Amino acid sequence: MEQWLIQNQVWCRILIFLCVFSMLAAWETFYAWRPWLIARKTRWMRHLSLTCLSKIILRVLFPVFLITVAVRVEQKGMGLLSAFPRAAPVIFVFIAMDLIMYMQHRLFHKYQWLWRIHRVHHMDRQIDVSTGVRFHPLEEIISMGVKMLGVAFVGVPALAVFFFEVILNAMTMFVHVNVCLPRRVERLLRKVIITPGMHRIHHSDYSPETNSNYGFCFSWWDKMFDSYTLVSTAGERKFTMGLEDYQDPKYQTLENMLLVPFNIKRLKVRYKKPLKTKFKLFEEITQPKKR
Repeated sequence: MEQWLIQNQVWCRILIFLCVFSMLAAWETFYAWRPWLIARKTRWMRHLSLTCLSKIILRVLFPVFLITVAVRVEQKGMGLLSAFPRAAPVIFVFIAMDLIMYMQHRLFHKYQWLWRIHRVHHMDRQIDVSTGVRFHPLEEIISMGVKMLGVAFVGVPALAVFFFEVILNAMTMFVHVNVCLPRRVERLLRKVIITPGMHRIHHSDYSPETNSNYGFCFSWWDKMFDSYTLVSTAGERKFTMGLEDYQDPKYQTLENMLLVPFNIKRLKVRYKKPLKTKFKLFEEITQPKKR
């Protein structure tokens, strides 16, 4: 089974991604929570182009897939879970790896040089299923390095790695979907997993809300580490999403998404002003506004 996954994991993951993306896209088509500010076709083209570029760069820098790392770690008996029965790591790996991803997410918000990269994701003025793949290549590289270290440290079995990555990607798209769940369903699901309503608060332009609800899969990390926000202070339908200084549509282009971490956010924008106003290489790092 593991050998088959190693050989066919790319096509399996692409197929699963397309199925999940299509189902969630259809869901938000019929039950959209907010009208789209930018045409979905345009959003999808930009966000999918960004993620395709990221995957190409990852394959160049990391020719060995995460599941291959897990196989080698397992063969050498490395990791904290190597002493447990084979079934035990499969159960606990989701908890351990999700905690690692939660802590990584908090660090991206805490340190300015990491926030400079992660803010590309938060620049989106409205979230939908495609926002779940809107990450700068530098963030994808850092995240892959963290996951590799996590797999080696925890000692995650290859099969568990495969399922974790599939579920993580699916959850990342699910929490960004442009729908509003019924309150009873929302309240019930929040006891265990992250919901779209919970994660939308994380995309608020209000700093205390942006710096909360960091979870990817399980909701209990935010409650356990005091980073949980129940509702937005501005109201469910009234709060502004995105970053205050990046509300202009010109910052949503693929070129600017790639350049923003390097503080060249206006490099690819056409101006009628003199040439000297095109460049702003050392602007302050944009953090969400404070009310």
